[in-house]
Amino acid sequence: MMRKITYLLCISLMMLASCSNDDNAAQNTESRVPKKQIISDLDGSVAIDFVFDGNKIVSSTYPDNYVVKYTYTGDLITKKEASDFTDEYNYTNGKLTTYLRKLPGRDYYDKYSYTYESSDVVSFVISRVTISTSAEEIISPKNIYTLKDGNIIKYETSSSVTTYKYDDKNSPMRNVLGFNKIFAEQPQVSSSVNNVISYTVTLVDNNSYTNEITYAFDENNFPTEMNYKAISFKCTYSY
Repeated sequence: MMRKITYLLCISLMMLASCSNDDNAAQNTESRVPKKQIISDLDGSVAIDFVFDGNKIVSSTYPDNYVVKYTYTGDLITKKEASDFTDEYNYTNGKLTTYLRKLPGRDYYDKYSYTYESSDVVSFVISRVTISTSAEEIISPKNIYTLKDGNIIKYETSSSVTTYKYDDKNSPMRNVLGFNKIFAEQPQVSSSVNNVISYTVTLVDNNSYTNEITYAFDENNFPTEMNYKAISFKCTYSY
């Protein structure tokens, strides 16, 4: 279970450090995208191979031939699917408005509805939708992202607040087309252009914990290695 949690955290942080606003994108002339990611912990290593069509991600392949496929409409990612889930993304004027997470065998799916309060604040409500009746039940009413300079700096829910600090280098997947439009269910996932160097989670009882992350970079300031200080866990990238 711990390996799965840290594995998802690494993927989440990679996506968190994947996206850009227009100003930051103008500063980056590279078209580099990662070809492979290796995630290592005390239990061993897991390799993920990425396939691209230009800067559009086509698929990511995990051990045991577990494949996640991506579908674009124009320059926007509108579907992500594998054998055990389907994610659907809907946009209005280029901004994500709903995200649907569907799992096989369930009579419901989860719906994330986004509201753009300002250029720097995005809130969303999570509902559970019964397929047979289309009835919606709100299961998470308070979720707020706060952004600055294209990076998410705060994620708020009814039970916790997570704050993030960044470096000024390129994130691993910042050149992947459409990633800057997607928000997802993991707290660490959102729109950012740089790499998270630390994050602090504060709970409603004011207890908190902080994790710091260090990186090694190539000559183009893209990370080749990510290390978590608090746990024996790292990610490496090849481009």
